[in-house]
Amino acid sequence: MPTSGGGMPSGGMPKGGCGGALLLGVILLAVMFLGGGGLPGGGGGGGGGGGERTDLVGATAVTADDLSPTDRADLQQLADDLANDVNGYWADQYPTTYGRGYQPPEFFAFNPVNPDRNLTCGQRLSPQVLASNAIYCPAGDYITWDEHFLFPKLRVNFGQAAVGVVLAHEWGHAIQGPSRARVEGSTTIFKELQADCFAGAWVKHVQDDQSPLLNPFDQQELDGAVAGFLLLRDPPGTDPNARGAHGSAFDRIGSFEDGLINGPDYCASYREGSGDRPRITPLQFTADDEGGGNLDYDTSVDVVVNALNEFYSDTLLEVLGEEQLGLDEYRSSINGVTACPDPAEGIIFYCESTTTVSWDADQLRAIHNDIGDFAVSQLFAHEYGHAILDLIGFDGSGEELEIAADCLSGAWSAAVNSGQLRVPDPQNQSATVPLEMSPGDLDEGLATMLRFRHPDGGPDRNSDAADLFERSRAFQVGFFGNANSCVQ
Repeated sequence: MPTSGGGMPSGGMPKGGCGGALLLGVILLAVMFLGGGGLPGGGGGGGGGGGERTDLVGATAVTADDLSPTDRADLQQLADDLANDVNGYWADQYPTTYGRGYQPPEFFAFNPVNPDRNLTCGQRLSPQVLASNAIYCPAGDYITWDEHFLFPKLRVNFGQAAVGVVLAHEWGHAIQGPSRARVEGSTTIFKELQADCFAGAWVKHVQDDQSPLLNPFDQQELDGAVAGFLLLRDPPGTDPNARGAHGSAFDRIGSFEDGLINGPDYCASYREGSGDRPRITPLQFTADDEGGGNLDYDTSVDVVVNALNEFYSDTLLEVLGEEQLGLDEYRSSINGVTACPDPAEGIIFYCESTTTVSWDADQLRAIHNDIGDFAVSQLFAHEYGHAILDLIGFDGSGEELEIAADCLSGAWSAAVNSGQLRVPDPQNQSATVPLEMSPGDLDEGLATMLRFRHPDGGPDRNSDAADLFERSRAFQVGFFGNANSCVQ
């Protein structure tokens, strides 16, 4: 999140059985993977000037060799059940969505360590290329997945539903393929986001308890989907028009939610270049984005607070007679005392009785160093949202309050993204510079939502009981709309 100028760095579980969801993006002949090379004819991962894909969630390397014989057998059965369910879903849905009969692709597991077949897709595919991947091959009209590296890693790190969303994404590519809908598109990212949408539509079918094999996913499993998008997003700054681009986590989650909320017909209505569906936020690095676009912690706090006060200055002046909220930094390593007589628990919180925002500098600095500068922005923006909602007398439940605060956070982020907000120049306090968004910032905001949420709720303001997909959807409503849409 740079400032311009001054040289600043700018579940489903098997029914009757046991049970995150993760999305692994795979283009028709290019793979986004958990390590490895790329398929011939396409570039895996990002491209076009992107930076490194920083690890916002973390995942432990696990292979089938690390599982017990029972766990290996259970995972193989799970994969079979999930694949059969996704295929059955499209056997029912495809004639309704596309008006013609459905012919299923071939689908099977592949072990790159002990391969039992030679695979081709226009040319021979080596086991090394297939390791840690799931693919759809249009030339052979088949879907296959690595059962040795990929699925154990997904299962152990993100839960059983993760495996299903990977498969549902690949089926999305099969639906697009030459044997079925023949979806046209000149850019990789369009087809990837539509496949994400189709994966969300399959999850909707599971959540609506329409699956004969799976129980609806619980909230923790759905939250795992966000972790997966964050793990497998394009490297920050990737050109969305580059060959092999799959999209940022922000864009991919948006498309996944399109399917989860609206179903497959909405996904089929995607049109490349429409600007509406799918939405793409093309943030690329500029000359000001030194240090990967991350401001240092102290500068982050200063510029974010200034930008939030500017964004809300008219409302604050009207209600408080002041153009900014009170600010109260405290240090848990010293005494942890805040100026708030009725403090909430958490890293950062709004104190209604004193109209101040308090934050634990020790913990917030650690979050900044772990996730990035936009984690600081997200936490402050969410609490400023709480403050504004309190001051205007917003009438809603605790969950509705959280959703509205996330929406306001999205509206503020959009103002940053468009360069509307000016803050004091860190190198010349008598001048102002526009605050801008860097590639990866929106994904850092999503990672912060994921980090500070307890599925069962709790006393921490940052650990509300709101559905994480609802929260991210609310953020997008604010980002692509305006602040008024958040309180109507």
